[in-house]
Amino acid sequence: MLDLRHAYHTLLGSPQQLALCRQARSVVDLLAALRGLWGAGGHSDADILQALDALNRDNLPDEVAAGMAGIWLPRSYHARGQHLHWCLPDGAPTEPFHDEYLSRCWQSTTLNQLITPRTSLRALAACARRVPRARPAGFILHLSRCGSTLLSGCLSELDEAAVFSESPVLTEVLVDPALSPEEKRAGVECLIDVKASLFPGRRVVIKWNAWDIFHARMLRSAYPAVPIVALVRDPVEILASHHAQAGRHMSGDPSLAGVAPVFMVSANASVLEHRIRVLHGLMESMLALPAEPHTTCIDYRQLNGNTVRQVAGMFGLRCDAQGQQRIAQRMQRNAKLPDIRFQPDGSAKAAVFDAAESRAIAQRLSSLHRALVSPAEQAAPEPEVANAG
Repeated sequence: MLDLRHAYHTLLGSPQQLALCRQARSVVDLLAALRGLWGAGGHSDADILQALDALNRDNLPDEVAAGMAGIWLPRSYHARGQHLHWCLPDGAPTEPFHDEYLSRCWQSTTLNQLITPRTSLRALAACARRVPRARPAGFILHLSRCGSTLLSGCLSELDEAAVFSESPVLTEVLVDPALSPEEKRAGVECLIDVKASLFPGRRVVIKWNAWDIFHARMLRSAYPAVPIVALVRDPVEILASHHAQAGRHMSGDPSLAGVAPVFMVSANASVLEHRIRVLHGLMESMLALPAEPHTTCIDYRQLNGNTVRQVAGMFGLRCDAQGQQRIAQRMQRNAKLPDIRFQPDGSAKAAVFDAAESRAIAQRLSSLHRALVSPAEQAAPEPEVANAG
């Protein structure tokens, strides 16, 4: 087999070579560019592709991985082999979810489709030593379907923000049962440092997955001064949304069983009973967040333009007239499908469950909801203005 290992390693750490290769608009053009760079004119496209396939499947040496810092973006984490795959970024993320941004990165350049470097999780430390230590502007925690996607999407409209909305690589490191708490913390810190370095001049906002709240204490210990916004909503409306389309944490996904006992499915429990139990655990974990100036709880019914601007201020993000206009426009769109105009659906959600089911939800969860929301917020709910996220 053609041995291009050294040339491949050099390419990964060379902004000049990568810029040249990014100009290729087809596989044929990219292979021609690589052949020229690597002095492999006598080898066929099949030879180059075979060599790349083998190189993409091997963990890079730590020193080569370190050279990728500030250039490549950690894309996915695979717990079975405890390794990462990387891609080149494509501008700032503005999509509702980070996996959609990664799809854009993959589609935007042939290079990302052909070259997918792989490193061990351990190599992250070598990468992080090459970039500045990151201090995120803010964290968004939520119970799911509480408007978090709307909030993160609105913040992504601000020029100073780089928003990682439910980054797959962050959550998969957190849920890996083979990693110790110390390894998870170190991995998350390195990932945030490396990801933040790709967006100089922007302040990083991280919207975590709903189940990541079970790691809130660890996140707070790693970042004690980072402001946290916690989003909540009427439990009936949350569960009604999952009735229509269940999220990963409400589907009985066994991969989350190691995160918290509430995710273990009981053979005797109905689907609704299981979801009530999961939501109860999420709400208790949110209630356990320290009451401090750095933590603010917001109910879904209060999520309007003024609230978004207040959160931007908490996160140290400048919200000028143009930013406010973009936020106002984003709030008129469906949070998860921005091409579609938002249609309020609170009444439809309230009608999903029969009286007995609604009563069961209220008996288990309403007191927790009241405890999370301040009396002032309950007294003056805002009209529903956005789709849950």
